[in-house]
Amino acid sequence: MHHIKDAFGHLKNKNNQQPLHQSHQGGSYPGSQVQQPTRPLNPNLPNDHHEQSPLSGTTQGAIDVFMASKQPNGEIGGIGYWQTANGYTCIALRDAWSGSNRNATLLRDRLSTVEHHHKHFINEFNDDTLWWGNCLLDAYMTNPDPYYVDNAVKIWQHVRRSMLSPGQAKVRDMDMAGAVMWTTRPNEDQVNAISTGLFSELSARLALLQKPGRETAEMLDAAEKSFAWIERCRYRSNECIVLDTIKLKSQECVDWTFTYCTGQAIAAATAIFATLSFGQQGSQCNKSPHEYLSLACNMARKAICRNGWVEKDGILTEHGSYGKGNHEPWKNDDAVGFKSVLLRSLAKLLKVLRDTNQEPDLQHQLTEFIKKQFDSSQKNNTNGNNQYGPWWAGPMEMPTSHSQMAALDIMAAVHLVQN
Repeated sequence: MHHIKDAFGHLKNKNNQQPLHQSHQGGSYPGSQVQQPTRPLNPNLPNDHHEQSPLSGTTQGAIDVFMASKQPNGEIGGIGYWQTANGYTCIALRDAWSGSNRNATLLRDRLSTVEHHHKHFINEFNDDTLWWGNCLLDAYMTNPDPYYVDNAVKIWQHVRRSMLSPGQAKVRDMDMAGAVMWTTRPNEDQVNAISTGLFSELSARLALLQKPGRETAEMLDAAEKSFAWIERCRYRSNECIVLDTIKLKSQECVDWTFTYCTGQAIAAATAIFATLSFGQQGSQCNKSPHEYLSLACNMARKAICRNGWVEKDGILTEHGSYGKGNHEPWKNDDAVGFKSVLLRSLAKLLKVLRDTNQEPDLQHQLTEFIKKQFDSSQKNNTNGNNQYGPWWAGPMEMPTSHSQMAALDIMAAVHLVQN
């Protein structure tokens, strides 16, 4: 077993978060508490019966609180660039999985503002950029605006240049072909499972959306080759777990892991399966669609009961990475949203299993697992004002923009299981 807390001190924190004095209110700077909206953020609501249910009121309330911390650049106060992308992803998925478009116009406005400050949503961190790429495709599900796909393609074209070719780099006799560099810096020497898994998922999803052609074929090929690197170099098959980073210059395999490493691999494998099953192109790697689905299912089965990630009562906490007693509730860190990425990926897998009528036992397990996270959030981790704290198992403590962001994945996933 890989001890997640051993890796905690090595996480990148690009935000230089500062502790928040508990008396501060508002979402205006890193570490700030979430704030209650002073007016409705969505005054023109659609006439949608899905939005009349108590569940929709609960999930939309959490969204409204999160969105109230908007900054002039379109991002959310108190969290970083990649975390804002994850928050907006949750909102798009909440709408898609509830059969609503309640937040579609607001999201389009926010994303346009962000893109005004970051052309095509691109920065030097490939993982940051790729979170936005997948966010755009999630927003496209309820608002089929070409703007979303056009920018996602720009992101794919940009990151594609950071994918290693066969023979370009080797570590301990392993060919690094398919791996995606962490950043676009000239001296970058790290490849990791997150950047590569995100690129694999984005590539597969775009290949399914695009018309058949040379670039579409390249997208599917990139999806499979990048996932092949994860399976070949970062996947521990006996544990069904994905490890994190490889440093090319020092030849070091950094074998710590986090929930989102495996979670993102589940999402990538699921996306490739869907593209091969529903698209118009076959595998370039002589792998059947069901081999990808089987890998995703195996990782999911282990993840929902893995010691150190899930408590005995079934609540996902990833305690070592960001847990009560190990960390202060006001302190932001990249680890805050790791478990929420895993939950999101499990929901994506569940949707595909339902759509293809496969693995009924796993469908039931994932459904109950998601319901359990939602029930715990309502019983143990809210103050009753649509605000959520960092500890999914409770007790409720200081709500912040980063704890609210993580809770939004629960809000999206519960609509999938209830729909």
